[in-house]
Amino acid sequence: MDRQIVFKCPQTGMNVQHRLGDESTGRTHESVSCPACARLHLIDRASGKLLGERRR
Repeated sequence: MDRQIVFKCPQTGMNVQHRLGDESTGRTHESVSCPACARLHLIDRASGKLLGERRR
């Protein structure tokens, strides 16, 4: 089953919603085309956080 994640675009500061599929690709990160800034961001498949995002 797919799951929805929300991340903050580091370029615009906007919250962006994206659907991560459950298919097992063997990768730990997924590239996501951001509709807020039209750039690619890498999302950790396990946590749903951006690559390089600070932990709180």
